[in-house]
Amino acid sequence: MPNPCIFCRADCCRTYTITITLFDLARILKKSKEKNIIALIEPRLLSYDPDNVFDTTDDYGYYLLGLKSHPCVFLNTKNQCKIHKFAPLSCRRYPFNVQGKLNTRFCPLASQILSRLNGPDIKSDQLVQELSEHKELVKKWNKNPKTKKELLKFIVKVAGQLEV
Repeated sequence: MPNPCIFCRADCCRTYTITITLFDLARILKKSKEKNIIALIEPRLLSYDPDNVFDTTDDYGYYLLGLKSHPCVFLNTKNQCKIHKFAPLSCRRYPFNVQGKLNTRFCPLASQILSRLNGPDIKSDQLVQELSEHKELVKKWNKNPKTKKELLKFIVKVAGQLEV
């Protein structure tokens, strides 16, 4: 069955702010040539999980971990993901959410139909497990938060130690 994204304009990669877990970062850093890819994003999105928010002692003080560019740095000129095999799990699972529901708002009709026929690339179990472990690492940091600069060091250090 063909990949549903072959009909796509990559509106999801251009529209969404792509938040990631420490596990996603670990996979990308280990397998990608690009290294300057992470950003700390202020959680001003309409919908985010507060258990994913890192606290810092800086003025603003609250951040989500995400990809640096918008649209996504890994989107090529043909609107395809250059790292799909090790992309963030939420990207690889899209347009399915964790609960298995389709969010095809940005998908052309042909992509919507193929997504329904193919199902998600990965099972939600893997995403749920990594999200849970990521939240534990966020909670560990939040017990003794430091500056944004120290948070970046913590993120890179932890991601480098994770088995993925």
